[in-house]
Amino acid sequence: MRFRNKTTLLALALLLLPGLSARAADATSGRLRVDPGSGEAGDIKAQLNATAEAATAEDLEGFLDCFTKASKTKIRKQAAVRFVQHAVAMEVLDAQVLKHGGNSSQAAVRYRLSLSEDQYDVVSLVALKRENGYWRIQSERVQSYEHQSLRSCSPSRYACMGGTCRIQ
Repeated sequence: MRFRNKTTLLALALLLLPGLSARAADATSGRLRVDPGSGEAGDIKAQLNATAEAATAEDLEGFLDCFTKASKTKIRKQAAVRFVQHAVAMEVLDAQVLKHGGNSSQAAVRYRLSLSEDQYDVVSLVALKRENGYWRIQSERVQSYEHQSLRSCSPSRYACMGGTCRIQ
């Protein structure tokens, strides 16, 4: 799958990548839940986790509710198609709020997105905007991602080692 730019990849990743359901660490999962904390930063992290949970549940309306009104119309069709085409899972692995104040904020986020048998570990900068008292995702810029697949990747497009492709 070839992407024209990193912004498209991030939107695709947020919409389509499975495995980002945040859950508490335990003996069976081995994963750590991103602790939302408190205050503004906690609200922002909670919104990022809610986005991942809605994507994993393939809840189109719940997923779209995590985005600004202007963004929803742009991603609705693409998200619906991805939810129909793939088994989607998303998990927030880490999130750090870089700045927040007033009605805008920015966070650095690392998450895992699974689309059927393809898995992506994505690092991105997410811009959020407060709408009607709630934080909503306004945009995302992918900084890097790593692709893992049961199928082999195309060496002509990526430098690969085994089934893992790292793109930065």
